[in-house]
Amino acid sequence: MAIRLPSHLHRARSGILHFRIAVPPDLRQHFNTREIYRSLHTASVREATPAAQTLSQAVKRAFQQLRTQTMPDQKKTPQDPCDGSEWGLTMEFHIDTSTPTKKIVKFQTEPHDTPEIITAALTAINGTAASARKKLSPLFSELVEDYKRDRLAAKRWTPKTQDENLAVYKLCMDIIGDIPIIEIGEEQALTYFETMQKLPSNMNKMPAYKGKTIAEIIALKPTPMATRTINKSLERISSLFKYAVSKPKYDLRYNPFSGRSLDESDGQKREPFTNEELARLFGAAEHAQRQYTTAYSYWLPLMGLLTGARLNELCQLHLSDFEEVGGIYCINIKDAEEGQRLKNKGAKRLVPIHDKLIEVGLIRYIDRLRAQGHDRLFPTLQLTDEGYGKMPSRWFGRFKERCGIMAKQTKVFHSFRHTFISSLLDIEVPENAIAPIVGHEGKLVTSRVYWNVKDALKRKPTVEKFQPHPDVWCLVPKFEEIEITDD
Repeated sequence: MAIRLPSHLHRARSGILHFRIAVPPDLRQHFNTREIYRSLHTASVREATPAAQTLSQAVKRAFQQLRTQTMPDQKKTPQDPCDGSEWGLTMEFHIDTSTPTKKIVKFQTEPHDTPEIITAALTAINGTAASARKKLSPLFSELVEDYKRDRLAAKRWTPKTQDENLAVYKLCMDIIGDIPIIEIGEEQALTYFETMQKLPSNMNKMPAYKGKTIAEIIALKPTPMATRTINKSLERISSLFKYAVSKPKYDLRYNPFSGRSLDESDGQKREPFTNEELARLFGAAEHAQRQYTTAYSYWLPLMGLLTGARLNELCQLHLSDFEEVGGIYCINIKDAEEGQRLKNKGAKRLVPIHDKLIEVGLIRYIDRLRAQGHDRLFPTLQLTDEGYGKMPSRWFGRFKERCGIMAKQTKVFHSFRHTFISSLLDIEVPENAIAPIVGHEGKLVTSRVYWNVKDALKRKPTVEKFQPHPDVWCLVPKFEEIEITDD
């Protein structure tokens, strides 16, 4: 059932309330409009009602004076107690007789006149309403608490994600202040954007910055944080304000942080591995000597290269995630088991296992683990606040530097994923064929949530189109040829 609005209030499609009153038929000859209709610049009925009542009584008084012809050409100031003075408004009106056949009514305010009907009245009322909205608007910190509660209730945040987001929001408040949400607009968003480009990374962990203000830290001229870090922070802030726009409580009409980012073409964007770099990685001493300290140091680079999966997605795999679907071996990447996490809804997917992985013995390795009574692909990995990938990430960072790949920001484990995707794009495989394999969010619900036997049959040829260079693959030993020393 629709809620009836108070008299003379009308809600536009945008949600904003307007004052609306029809000009009586017997007085339309005096007006250049059939109704008076003006925005009150608020979606709150509580704020709009007194404004509408004041305008209604003032306009009706003008109608009555017009009927009784008590309005000569000279100006008169209404003395009605409801003339709008409580809103800081002194309103005057007169009849313009310059056109003999039509008398135009104009509302005026001191010190100058305005040709718009009741524009000045609304200006005064809008100023008062804006002041009232400012007083009633929740603070930035209240928005953060509401958003945190919403994300936790929806189970969208892990403890690590919560800490990362709250740290970003705190820094934003340090920069622009814990001010009412209604005051946060383009100027505040630009101030945050500019300031972030002058701040160092991990400044809360560095003793040199402890106890210093933002301005004092900038004065030290530190090395700015990575472009990727700034963009990730902007994405988190934008998500917060996107939530605020969707909730009437905040009376926020747009997201001032939306669309802001830095170009990552400055050398900090993650890049795929070249064939020469892959040859270094798979030609390392571990491969040459067939000896590995852990099972994951053998399997993870191979699986990252041939599936395009993210590091933690691989590290958290259970043996039950390996399935045969329609005669095709697949990895069912999901978050059904304890400790499993996905980046987004699109990350839940079915990935056919590349023939090269079957060739080196992945299915045989899984069968061995099952025979030994294990539940997970890498049983020695421990769950941390960063998932199961913390130790492998550290290992790979040291390993790739040992192989002479020194770039810290651009060449990381995630570069295997970039190699897989970019190689398929280079041979003109359509993006919509790659997306469901690598877990890029699709536009359709069906592409994000459901899969069936046909998906395995469709995706297998796409996976097989990626082929490592022969000079790289010849360096990879089969699983039966290697020795795991510490597992």
